[in-house]
Amino acid sequence: MEQPSHRGALACPLQQAALDALTIGAAMYEELYEDIPDVQKYWERLEMEQPELPLSKSDLDRMILAHQSRIPFENLDACDYHRPVSLGIPDIFDKVVVGRRGGYCFELNALFNALLKHMGVETSPCLGRSLKDRGYVYPILHRGTIARVEGQRYIAEVGYGGPSPACAIPLVDGAEVEWCGQAFRVELHDSCWWHLVYCGNAAKRRRGDATETPAFALLDAPIALTDFVPLSHYCSTHPDSMFTQQRLINRRTENGNVSITANTFTQVTPEGKETKAVDSEDMFRALLEEHFGIVLPG
Repeated sequence: MEQPSHRGALACPLQQAALDALTIGAAMYEELYEDIPDVQKYWERLEMEQPELPLSKSDLDRMILAHQSRIPFENLDACDYHRPVSLGIPDIFDKVVVGRRGGYCFELNALFNALLKHMGVETSPCLGRSLKDRGYVYPILHRGTIARVEGQRYIAEVGYGGPSPACAIPLVDGAEVEWCGQAFRVELHDSCWWHLVYCGNAAKRRRGDATETPAFALLDAPIALTDFVPLSHYCSTHPDSMFTQQRLINRRTENGNVSITANTFTQVTPEGKETKAVDSEDMFRALLEEHFGIVLPG
C-alpha cells in the first residue's frame, strides 16, 4: 500500500516549516554551536572594549545597550530578498559584524549568546512569544536569552523589535526596572513563563500618565539550539509571517529610537515623534545608511 505523504498530511504552517527546515538545516546544525570567528571584530562592531572577567551586571547592561544602539533589528532578508535566514554562527557573524547588517531575534540573540558564552557566562537560550494584543495568543516565534551574572539570572535581550529594555532584567517576580527613560516589570505566570511588561516612559509613569503594555514572554525551560531552526524558517519564508509581509527595522538612539515599518519612517526623541512616508527606493536606501548604518549592495 502506498504510504501517505507526510507533506500532504501537515495542516499547520509551523509543522510544514519544521519539515522544510529538516531539509535545508541538516547541513548547518553543527554551525549553530560554533564559536564566534573573530571576537575582537564583534567588540569593534559594538564600539566598546571587552569588559574584565568575570562579567558584572553593569557590564552586561552596557553590552545590551551597545548592541541595541549599534546593531539594528531588521528583516530585509525575509521581506526584500525572500531568502531563508541562516542561524549558523559563522553566517550570522559575516552578515552582522563583517557586512554591518542587522537581523532579527534568531540571529541577534544567537550571536549575543555566543559572545556571553565566550566570556564564561552561563546562558539559557529560550523560546518566547510576543504578548502584543492581537485578539489571540501569538505563537512561539521568538528566541530569547537568560544569562546568569553575579549569581542572579537575567533577561538579556538584544533581538526583540521593541519595546525592549536596554539593560538586563532580573528574573524576580514583580521586579521593576527604569533604564534609558523606560520602565519595565517582569511577572511570573504559570510557574515557567516570564512576562515582560512595558510600563511606558519612566517620567510619565511617575506622574501616573503612562500606559502599561505587555511586550513578550520567555519560557524558562531547557531548549536545544536546533529547535530554533524550523521557527526561524517559518518566520523568514512563510507568506503568513509578519517578517515576510512588511519591512520591520529599528535601532535605539542616544535619546530615543528610529524605525521603518512598511513604508513609514519614524523618529522618536524626547521632544516627540516624527513620521514621514518612504516613497522611493532611493529614499529608503538613504534612510538605511543615515539612521541604521546599513549600506545595501547596488
